Amino acid sequence: MAGVREARKQQTREQIAATALRLFADRGFEAVSVAEVARTAGVTEKTVFNHFATKEDLVYSGDQRFETALVDAIDARPPGTPVAGAVGAFLLDRYAGFGDDPRRRARQAVLARLVTGSPALQARERQLLARYAATLREHIARELGVDDDEDDLRPQVIAEALIAAHGTVIGAFRRATLSGAPPEQYAPRVLAAAREAFGLLAGLP
Repeated sequence: MAGVREARKQQTREQIAATALRLFADRGFEAVSVAEVARTAGVTEKTVFNHFATKEDLVYSGDQRFETALVDAIDARPPGTPVAGAVGAFLLDRYAGFGDDPRRRARQAVLARLVTGSPALQARERQLLARYAATLREHIARELGVDDDEDDLRPQVIAEALIAAHGTVIGAFRRATLSGAPPEQYAPRVLAAAREAFGLLAGLP
């Protein structure tokens, strides 16, 4: 029974997020209220906030799954593989599928327009990236055996370098998407640059 409830909750969450993205794509992020999203999705405004802490999270609906998958990739890395290497491999695998799926490509185009045009979404994205960096810092600190040493700056520096690289790659994909160039033209170039960047970081702990 619990499994059925969880499935229904996930279905409702996905329905709300899809409805919100469609409305935002049509009229812009700032022009659409949470109340309108709720009404169009056939739920109450309270239900929306039960699933999403902020309006901005309606756009970043997959961030928790992303962070969970990132942590799983770190935990499942082969013995002797540094956290930085596991993170780079995980992110490169995510980027590799960019542009292959028409639906994913369409979604990425919508997200590129929304985020580029909204200071509120850009601020929320910075918060999410900072959260990912904090998560990585914890894993790297354990890897180095310096969990309780706040004076050791290596975990923070390495974590922020990895997430900064990730943000830069996402930004490159967005700029290319908004330029109207076909994915087969820009994706290989961005992927090659990403591989080089994470290759430089892979030797870090």
